[in-house]
Amino acid sequence: MAEEAKARGNLYGGRIPTRYILAVLGCVGLGIIYGLKVNLHVAIVSMVNHTALYQVGVEKGLSTNVGASKIDAQACGSDVNNSDKSSPAVAEDGPFPWPAPIQGLLLSAYFWGYIVAQIPGGRIAELSSAKWVMFFSVAINALCTLLTPLAARLHFGALLAMRVGEGIGGGVTFPAMHVMLAHWAPPCERSVMSSIVYAGTALGTVIFMLVSGLIAASISWEAVFYIEGGVSLIWLILWMTLTADTPQSQRFISEEERDYIVKSLNQGKEEVKHKEKLKMPWKAVLTSPAFLAILIAHTCSNWGWYMVLIELPLYMKSVLNFKISENAVVTAVPFLCMWLFTLLFSKILDTLRGKKIITTTAARKIATGKGIIQDVPDYTGCPESLDFLFQKQLCLK
Repeated sequence: MAEEAKARGNLYGGRIPTRYILAVLGCVGLGIIYGLKVNLHVAIVSMVNHTALYQVGVEKGLSTNVGASKIDAQACGSDVNNSDKSSPAVAEDGPFPWPAPIQGLLLSAYFWGYIVAQIPGGRIAELSSAKWVMFFSVAINALCTLLTPLAARLHFGALLAMRVGEGIGGGVTFPAMHVMLAHWAPPCERSVMSSIVYAGTALGTVIFMLVSGLIAASISWEAVFYIEGGVSLIWLILWMTLTADTPQSQRFISEEERDYIVKSLNQGKEEVKHKEKLKMPWKAVLTSPAFLAILIAHTCSNWGWYMVLIELPLYMKSVLNFKISENAVVTAVPFLCMWLFTLLFSKILDTLRGKKIITTTAARKIATGKGIIQDVPDYTGCPESLDFLFQKQLCLK
């Protein structure tokens, strides 16, 4: 543990507790991580030369991922699929004739690094400094983002390496924040502080998707990475200056707040010491029907979540022919609605459970079923209807 630092009083004259400054910065940090994760999903719409790919496909007598599955505009009474060269969608083509398999590799590469970094990242954060693990996580993502335009022009393999690097950095953020909260959040405030921190994942996704599309449409696709990567550097300075691994090593904290946090956490540790340490029954857990049901449900939920998160911008471009600025708004809005709807719906279900109107099992089934039953109408054949149904489906996820 770091040597105890002299307390200098809370920031802003004690109006904002230091632990909540940590929570807000943690929220922004996770927002940056998630935002830099998804910015390529939007920017790639302006990076790929869709017209060139379509022409190559036509010359070879092959159907391509661009234009092959366009919605029938006449059936919907719309000119959305007007694909002549004067259309805005064609004018927004980029310089890279990456075919669909290459695009898929680039969009999935982040998760290669992400999946291998989480467990090692957790141990590193526990054994060293969670503050600096989080710092270097965001730093790696910011650096790789700033290098993305150069890497893309060198070779798609270089861009692939940048995305894997971002994934490795992103994979250690949650373990690092878990450790930080364990050192800073009093038991009675743990839910509130955790909610503040982890809200950054949804807000970062929404804000960066929207901003990425607007920047790409008004400036260039390169500016997406330069601006967002550059702004992320500001967070690094704030995190390095204003946070510490533990209350004992924090300079900008009052004696009262430090004592309050330390005593509340030590009291919890004393209660744990008096309990018998039980051996984890791994076999029973891994073969439990309840555990397997949760595992399958969570896997399927994440499969659908990340498939839509990755593919929706390209779908809006390639199939529905949205302009990049419209694409960004349409893609970002459902994720914002989903975040708001989650807060609202969870409150309603908790209230119903508290009044014993429904059981916990019924609440879970309602929360899951409301999204499943929406699938049937999602095949209308019209872009506007598909757009609305996509948003509805994500809001109710």
